[in-house]
Order: sequence, then C-alpha cells, then structure tokens
Amino acid sequence: MEFKSCFFFLVMVCSGKLFAEDTPCDLPHIENGNFALYYYTFKSHYFPMHKGKKLSYSCMIGYTTEAGSQDGRITCTAKGWSPVPQCYRKCNKPLLENGSFYSTEMYFKIHEKLEYKCNPGYHTPNGGTEDTVQCQTQGWSSQPSCTKRLESCQVPELPHGSYSRALREVQLNSALRYSCAEGYRTAAGNTSETALCLAHGWALTPSCTRITCSSLNEVAHGGFHPVKKIYEEGDVVHFFCDKHYSVTGFDLIQCYDFGWYPDPPVCEDVKKKCPLPPLPHGHVNTVRRTYHNGDKVHVQCHGPLGIRGSEEIQCEGGKWTSPSICTGTMNKQEYEAPPPEADAEIRASQARHNEDMKMQQDCAAPPVIKNGGVLGPVLASYKNGSSVEYGCQHYHFLDGPSTVYCDHGNWTEQPACL
Repeated sequence: MEFKSCFFFLVMVCSGKLFAEDTPCDLPHIENGNFALYYYTFKSHYFPMHKGKKLSYSCMIGYTTEAGSQDGRITCTAKGWSPVPQCYRKCNKPLLENGSFYSTEMYFKIHEKLEYKCNPGYHTPNGGTEDTVQCQTQGWSSQPSCTKRLESCQVPELPHGSYSRALREVQLNSALRYSCAEGYRTAAGNTSETALCLAHGWALTPSCTRITCSSLNEVAHGGFHPVKKIYEEGDVVHFFCDKHYSVTGFDLIQCYDFGWYPDPPVCEDVKKKCPLPPLPHGHVNTVRRTYHNGDKVHVQCHGPLGIRGSEEIQCEGGKWTSPSICTGTMNKQEYEAPPPEADAEIRASQARHNEDMKMQQDCAAPPVIKNGGVLGPVLASYKNGSSVEYGCQHYHFLDGPSTVYCDHGNWTEQPACL
C-alpha cells in the first residue's frame, strides 16, 4: 500500500512537471499587425499551440518589427510567446531648413538614429553645429532644427526687477547681472543672478517670477482662511477646528520664499479635559487648572487615612482611571492637620476649572512692539489657546519668544526687536 502511494505521488509530480513544461499558447493579439487569415478562420484547429511551435506575423504598411523588418516570427515557450509580437510605426525623414542629413533614407525603424549638421552661421538647439535624433515609439526624440547664430542677445523688459547696467543688447558670450524685487525670484530661483548670452540666445532668459507656496489640503474637522488657488510670499493663513476638536501646533502659518512655516496643523479630538480629581479627605501632588489626556497624578490621603486603589491615576477620555478613595476614621483635629493653604488651593483650582469649562476667555488684538509686529493680518479677537508669531523689521533682531499665546484673556510674554 505504501509503495502504491509513493508511485501515485511520483506520477502526479512528473505529470505536473510535464504539463507545466508544455503550457499551450493561444492566438495572440497584435496591434498594427496580423497573422495569416487561415489562423483566424480555423482558430480552434491551430490553437492552442504547444511549446516549440512557431508562428509568423506581418506588420501593416508604415510599421515594422523591432528588428526593422516587415515580418516577424515568434515561438511558443513555457512562459508564452517569445518575443512578444509588436509592430512599431516607422519614422518619416523630418524637414530641416538651413541644414542637411547625413543619411539619404526616407524611413527609419524604431531606435534608429539620424545625424544632421547645420549650415555655416547656424546652430542646433544645444548650440553646436551637429546633432543626432532617434526614432522612438512616439516619433523622433526631438525635432531637428538649425537656427541662425546670434551675434548678440536683446535685453528683455524686466517687470519686478532691474539690471545692473542700462543696455539694449549684450554681445555673444557676454553677461548681464540683474536682481528681482522682494517677493520675486530670478529664472534660476535666486534674488539676483547673471544672464549669459550664447549663440542660440540667453542661457536663461532674464525674468522675475512671484514667489508662491504650494496649495493647502482640506482640513478634516476644520478649515482655514483665506482659501486661495495660489498663495504668495507673505500670505498668512489662519486655521480653525470644529466643535470638540482643537488645533495641534500653530493655528497661523505664513508663506515664505522656502515654503510654508510652520507646517500646516491638523484638527484632533479634544479628548475631553479632566477636572481636578474628586478626592474627599485627600489631595493630589500636582494641582492644575485642567488636566489633559494622558496626564498622571499621585494621590495622597490626609492624616492616618489609607488609600484604596492606585496611588497614581491617569486622565483618559475625560475621565480618571480607577478613582482612588481615602478610607479610615480621623477626628476633627486630625482632619484639620493638613495645611489649610493646600485645601484652599484645591478649592480655588476646582472653582477655576468650573469657570473655565463654562467659558474660555478670548484675547484682544496682540500687543504692538517697537520695530516689529505680528506676521500677517491682526484679528480683532483670538480664541483661548490661539497663537501669533512676531517678526522684526530690517536691521533688527528678535529678543525673546517669537510665538505668543492667548492664555485665558491674556497674552504671554512678548518679544522685543533690538
């Protein structure tokens, strides 16, 4: 029985191997070409073909195989037909003024190259006297051309820029320096550069282009203002979030010559801030107005009371994990033993938190500083937690934090421009 099983397994393996090596090939599709008509008429008789069988095809007029011939031949292999039958369009000899081709042929096959030269006083697009083009699937790699060799370059008008010299033309192989106004960049992306006059014209034609920043993507659970198709250098964008979401990062960004700064923020779930932990006969080691998701505090009980639960609790999703309880008994004297200022601070903190939850105070316009100011437009009021960025005028530098925050109706410390 064991011998029969092994024999059956070997037969299956060998049969599978033989079958894999003899994978049939069906009638292939060939664009701009065809096979003999009888292959289509009696397809079920000839196909599928087995490994080793050969098949001839012809390309339509104006097309050739990759080898450049009108007819091709393919072979059925374990992986299919090889090579894959393809017909490529021939390239007609292009027109050329003020120059001539080295070849007298009128049609060229795929990948074939064609050399040409320009007449005296003319040059190719790269400034030389000779060049080569190649026949590709979409046509010639480039259009052969010969243009008259320039003796000088005409100086173009330069909106938003100025030249170092007042010239109407620049002689061949000579240069002219120019610079662009603030907010604009040269053809190479600089504030100023030197333009060189070559035989075929300017190496880079002098121009001054407005600096722009990339468009901004939509903000999930929020938005921004103003919305433009194109943002220019100096533009400031203000981000805002829907209810129950808050801006992570800076809510104001500006377009600079190097792009947006700081990076555009996103709107994230507020995760519901936690109030001060309710802990009769106890207190926490760190008293704050509000606690954020992930904040941890250590719990301590008054006097001889013991703690039931964890000594450390964490704010998660607006609730404290495993609230602790102070258990045991203590007399009035023991209860009053903790410093009264601690309880007063806790009560004050609870009152402040309740007040904050009812209304978060907005801030008025940020303070004005000498020799500087806020980058971008100044709003009439700012939501609690918003921020603005300060910048200084030319020849002054910033001393202090560049970013100022609205903290419950008051702005944090402003910088100075020295």
